[in-house]
Amino acid sequence: MDTMEGESPEAPWLDTQGVTQAELMSDPYPLYREWRQTRPPLWQMDDGQWMAQDYLTVRRVLTESTFGKGESGPTLPPEGYRHLPPLEPSMLETNPPVHTRLRSLVTHAFQPRHLQRLEPFITELTQTLLRPLLDDGSGDFVGTLAGPLPATVIAELLGVPGQDQAMFRQWSQAIVQGLDGTLPAEEQDASQRASWDLANYFHDLIQDKRKRSEPDLLTDLIRSEEAGDHLTAGELLSMAELLLVAGHETTTNLLAMGLLTWIQHDFRDGTVDDWPMAVEEILRFTSPVQFDGRRTLTEVQLGEVTLPENTWITLAIGAANRDPKMFFDPDALRLDRTPNPHLAFARGIHFCLGAGLARLEAVQAFPLITRHQWKLEGVPLWNANLVLRGMKHLPVRVQ
Repeated sequence: MDTMEGESPEAPWLDTQGVTQAELMSDPYPLYREWRQTRPPLWQMDDGQWMAQDYLTVRRVLTESTFGKGESGPTLPPEGYRHLPPLEPSMLETNPPVHTRLRSLVTHAFQPRHLQRLEPFITELTQTLLRPLLDDGSGDFVGTLAGPLPATVIAELLGVPGQDQAMFRQWSQAIVQGLDGTLPAEEQDASQRASWDLANYFHDLIQDKRKRSEPDLLTDLIRSEEAGDHLTAGELLSMAELLLVAGHETTTNLLAMGLLTWIQHDFRDGTVDDWPMAVEEILRFTSPVQFDGRRTLTEVQLGEVTLPENTWITLAIGAANRDPKMFFDPDALRLDRTPNPHLAFARGIHFCLGAGLARLEAVQAFPLITRHQWKLEGVPLWNANLVLRGMKHLPVRVQ
C-alpha cells in the first residue's frame, strides 16, 4: 500500500494535546471528532500549512489533476554509497507524465490474474507462521505473523531471497519512520541510512539477477531498463525500494490492527460471512495510512479558501474515513457495511498500486487467523509514526 513521501509538515496540533505521538496513534479518533466539532473542513495550522479533514475535501484533493505531488530532483548518494547511481524520485513522488511512465512498468504484476497465483503461497505461509503462536499459546503477533507474512509475499513477487526478509524488514521500519516529519534529526538520519543500505542491497541483487533469468518482477524491471524502456538505473533502484517498503509495511499494520479490533469486539469464528466485505470495513475503521498530502499545481479554490500554487495540503485520511456525512455510525465496526467508499488506498492516479495484493493477503489470512480465539496478553506497543498507524508489538494468547 502506498504512502506519502517524507516531506509532510511537522504536526503543531500535538503541542496542546498533552500526549505522545504513540498514544495519539493508539486512538486518534477523539482528536478527529474534536476537529470536526471545532474546525472547518479545510483549516490552516499554526505553521501556515493546511489540513483537510472531511471526506469530500480529501477525496477531491486526491482525485483532481490540479493537485499533485511535490516535484524533486535526483538524490545524490552520500559518502560510503558513491558507487550507487543517484536515486530518482519514485512514482509516489512524481506527477504525469513521469508518474504514468513509471507506474505502467509495474501495473501488470499487480493485476488480479497475476496475483491469484500467490493464493496457495499466502495460505501455506499463514499456516506456517501461525504454528509457533498456536504451539506456544502466546506471543507477539506482529513479530511472528503480521510482519513476516507481507514481507515474505512481496519478496516472493519481487524475487528477493527469502533469507533476507528479516534484514530488509528492519530497513523498511526505519525508512517508513522517516516519513514522519516530527522525528528528531538523529532518527531522520537513521532513516536515510536505512534507505541507502536498502538501495545498496538492491544494487548488488540487480547485478546478480542480470546474470540469470528468473520469473519475478525485479527481473522484469531489469529487462525494461536494458531494453531502453525509459527506466534509468536510479529509477530502477527507487522502484525496487518503493515496492518492497510500500508492499508490506502497511499490510503488516492492517493485519495487526485487524486482529486487535477483532479481539476488542470479542468476535468469534463464524462472525464473518463475506471476508472481502469485512476487510474493506477493517481498512476504513483502522486506516493504516492516517495522512497523505498533495501540493496545488495551480491556484485552486477549495471550498471557501483560495490556495496559491505550490501550497501543501495535509490530508487526514483517518478522519475522512470516519466522516459521519459519508458513513452511517462511522465509529462502529460494521463488517457487512455497504457501500463502503473508504479512502484507505487513496484515490486518483496515486491509488495504491498494491491494493489488490493487500486485499488478497488479508482475505486469505484473516479466516485462518480468526478461526482461533485470541486474547490480549499485555498492552500493545504502538508506533509513533503519524503517517502510518500501526504497532511494534501486539502481545496475544490463543485459546
